[in-house]
Amino acid sequence: MRGKWVLFSVAVALAGVGAGVLSIRSRRAGAVPAPPNRTAVIADQEITLQGIIRPQHVTGLASPVAGLVEELTGEIGQEVYQGQVLARVGAQALESAREAAVNDLERAQDQVAKAEAAVNSARLEESRADADAQRARLALDRAEKVYSRQRLLVAEGATPRLTFEKAEAEYQALTRETTIMEAGARAARDLMQEALRDLAAKRKILQERTQQVDEAKENLLTAEVRSPVDGIIVGRKAAIGKPADEAGNEFFQIATDLYALEVALEPKPQDLKRIQAGERALVLVLDLQSQGLPGAVRSVQGSQVLVEFECNLPGIKPGMLADVRLKLD
Repeated sequence: MRGKWVLFSVAVALAGVGAGVLSIRSRRAGAVPAPPNRTAVIADQEITLQGIIRPQHVTGLASPVAGLVEELTGEIGQEVYQGQVLARVGAQALESAREAAVNDLERAQDQVAKAEAAVNSARLEESRADADAQRARLALDRAEKVYSRQRLLVAEGATPRLTFEKAEAEYQALTRETTIMEAGARAARDLMQEALRDLAAKRKILQERTQQVDEAKENLLTAEVRSPVDGIIVGRKAAIGKPADEAGNEFFQIATDLYALEVALEPKPQDLKRIQAGERALVLVLDLQSQGLPGAVRSVQGSQVLVEFECNLPGIKPGMLADVRLKLD
């Protein structure tokens, strides 16, 4: 019996030693690092960058003439239509040319008015001279008939010499008068023709002056900066009192499609290397409590990444801040 207890004690001791060994091995195995946490790795592969929303399609507008900006009617965020006047640029030379053309036109109009009055006067004089010459010719015809008859009668001694001489004197006087009247009629006709030629010349000058005024007005219209497209103003570098040409093609910037938007991002160099065009992105607009908008990397240029997305929400506009989440490879 005593031998059985001895054997049992030895077995328990051996069991304790085995348990200790197993416990030590278990502790050593626990010192080995655990497998990487996949969630942590995914977080490391995702970055969030902030940028300003801007339209993809923008038309730049420059001033058509040089000069100081006198008036700005186009404001950022304003919806505009093609041909709408957005600004006016002072063009002193064009204004001076217009004023000179108007003055020349007024003088030409005055000259035409005077020429027309001269034509009317010449026409009246021509009519009067023709009438006087016609009367003189009729009187001469009558006197010539009387003179011819008296000449025959005096040759036959059938009329007193004094009556013949009187008829002859009257005929000669009317001949001289008719000659004078016809000369006056010819002069009146010549004067009339000269007046008509002068009027035609003055009217030609008037036409030229009118055309010059029209051209000056058209040139002056070029001092108006007009929208070339329908859209919304998203940028303006022009300022009243500043030279218009300083703004270049950014005098106004007009977006033609507010559904196609983009965000320009500048990630860190180590992150930039891992971003490629075509990768998906999520755009979160900070000013709106809305879900993210799906987008994609359109291009990677230099240190800048452009993420494009489409949005038909009226609350999202160019100029707003947005967070963009990108997954890195």
